[in-house]
Amino acid sequence: MFPNTKISVTIATFGKALVNQLPPDFTKEELEEVMSVVITVWNAVTFDAWEQTNKQEKEVLAAIGNERQALLEVKRLIKRKKTKYAHDLRAVGKRWVREEPDGEIIFGCEASADIEKIKLSGKH
Repeated sequence: MFPNTKISVTIATFGKALVNQLPPDFTKEELEEVMSVVITVWNAVTFDAWEQTNKQEKEVLAAIGNERQALLEVKRLIKRKKTKYAHDLRAVGKRWVREEPDGEIIFGCEASADIEKIKLSGKH
């Protein structure tokens, strides 16, 4: 299914809990790091849905090791993707974080999808 929201808005909403943990004066690099985690989890769960497995999810969790807080946050993201966003089978392809001349930090990304595995819904 192709949701009618932009993937960048969906990902920003999906990762909001982690972004909200950043300090008020966060840097471009800090946002890049957080969004990298958010997108890695999103794509892992999405790829697993495409393949009907949990291989990518296991690899993400294994990569974290025993870092307790990181493991908790990633498990929350996995659960959130599987419940609130299970219907959204878009993966994130290209992504960016840029700083505007006025200091505003902007996140954006583009969707990619495995068209063969996504059922298109009704209206054309």
